[in-house]
Amino acid sequence: MPKPNLTALSPLASEVLELYASALAEVRFPDLDLATLHTLADELRDAQQEVDRLDAEAHDARERVAACSAKLDARAERALAYARIFAEGKPELSALVGAVRPHGQPPPESGAPKRRGRPRKAEAHEGQLDVLDSAAE
Repeated sequence: MPKPNLTALSPLASEVLELYASALAEVRFPDLDLATLHTLADELRDAQQEVDRLDAEAHDARERVAACSAKLDARAERALAYARIFAEGKPELSALVGAVRPHGQPPPESGAPKRRGRPRKAEAHEGQLDVLDSAAE
């Protein structure tokens, strides 16, 4: 009987198969012998080959999804550019089109400039007092 592929076998199963293939080759128990072990190992190998095949198919499918997504994103950005031109002179439509952000672009900042530096001491103490008040409750 051909030896099954041992790569998918657990260390225990591999050692027991080797033991039965050498020292216990002629020993037969009512529901267990070397042929039974080889049959089960073959089933495991076949199942592992099926998993490997399905993994390869899933990998290919993920690559197709990524390619389709990139193609759609490129067309969507182009469609957005067309929509910007079309919306010129139409304030409501222009606002709707302007709210759509292409991939990777941050949303437009509000009119108020962002404050820099640390908060003033009064603001910092007020925040600490709120925390202390809520902890005391």
